[in-house]
Order: sequence, then C-alpha cells, then structure tokens
Amino acid sequence: MKMVKKKKKRRVARRVPKDKKSGLAKKYLSGVKGSRRSQLASVIKQMNRLYKAGKKIPKSLIEKRIRLGKKKKSS
Repeated sequence: MKMVKKKKKRRVARRVPKDKKSGLAKKYLSGVKGSRRSQLASVIKQMNRLYKAGKKIPKSLIEKRIRLGKKKKSS
C-alpha cells in the first residue's frame, strides 16, 4: 500500500483596503482629510518612486510627510 501525503492548504493573504483616489493603502492616509490627504498621498508616491529607483530620499520630503500626517492642533 502506498502512503498518500496530504497537501497543506496555503493561507491566502487578505487584501489590504486601498484609498479610491490615490490607490495607496488606507492605513497610510488615516486621520487626514481633504487636500492634506491628497498632498500626503502624492508625497508618499514620490518617496516610493525615489526608493524604487535607488535614489536618496531628501530629508525635506520626509519632514513634509511627517508634517502632513500630524493632526492639527486645536485652539
């Protein structure tokens, strides 16, 4: 008699919810609304392009991303 090995089922990775306008994962844009959201998306995309091309990401771009992602201070 031959022993039949059972194949293990492979886990299917869950799809990440994406933003409709920019196509980025929503987690990177959470907590930001309106024009700041689109600005943040464009900065993240720009950083992504530079990284993929193997270029250096300027500190000013990193700081801009941090500034756009921060919540406004309520007075």
